[in-house]
Amino acid sequence: MTEMAPRTIARYQTDASLRELVTRVISCQPLSTLAENERALFKTAPDDDYVVATSETIFHPQGGGQPSDTGTMKSDNNKEITFEVKMARKLSNGQILHAGSFISQADDKQIFSEGETVVQAVDNDKRDYHSRLHTAGHLIGLAVRQLADSIPNVSELKANHAPGSSFVEFQGLIGGEHKDAIQQKVTDMVMQSLPVNVCWWDERKVRECCTGVPDAVTVPDDGLMRVVEVQGVGAYPCGGTHLPTTYDIGEVVVRKISRQKGISKISYEVKERQ
Repeated sequence: MTEMAPRTIARYQTDASLRELVTRVISCQPLSTLAENERALFKTAPDDDYVVATSETIFHPQGGGQPSDTGTMKSDNNKEITFEVKMARKLSNGQILHAGSFISQADDKQIFSEGETVVQAVDNDKRDYHSRLHTAGHLIGLAVRQLADSIPNVSELKANHAPGSSFVEFQGLIGGEHKDAIQQKVTDMVMQSLPVNVCWWDERKVRECCTGVPDAVTVPDDGLMRVVEVQGVGAYPCGGTHLPTTYDIGEVVVRKISRQKGISKISYEVKERQ
């Protein structure tokens, strides 16, 4: 894999309003030629797929409980060459790899060249769905926090925002009798159409103002951490994608609360828009 590092990409890939980007190809190679540790990031991809790295990207890689974006990259020079992005993954050095296959209208298979200009476009419907699920997960955590008088001694552990299996886990016991109260708090926040802001805070402010900050949190080299703030309610360190307001999430359904070995899991979903 090329050693060339991309420009800072976090501000691109986590901006839910940016759905198309002109960028440059760093490398394009068959998936089967990747180093073993990189190939392991794409376990479900066939060996005849390709992997493309670009200098910048708007594709959110799988991580933080959120599935990766999908979409396309099209050559800016040869309109017949289209790369279907099926998944994106992030390497330890920060570089984003896009795995997928080429769709060419020509008889011979054509791929991108190093330095070629391409136009990236994410799948809007999927991006919005993932963003709704992710923000809804934060509302679940904030709702439990608002109910601290009746649900004491609990703290967030982790979350998953994947379609069909979304949940937020807490250290401590949350009884099933609290399900309706949590649901009501979440619904109230949605209906209030609260702004969802993306901020860049230093470590001191993150620890003072955010919920669920691990002691071992890693601060980026520039000293600023990306934070998603539900205005007037609370904030989380977060690299995921979100929509402008809580109302954009739509209907959130708290499905069930399960408990095991001192851990409580609140499962949820967002309803399809009519």
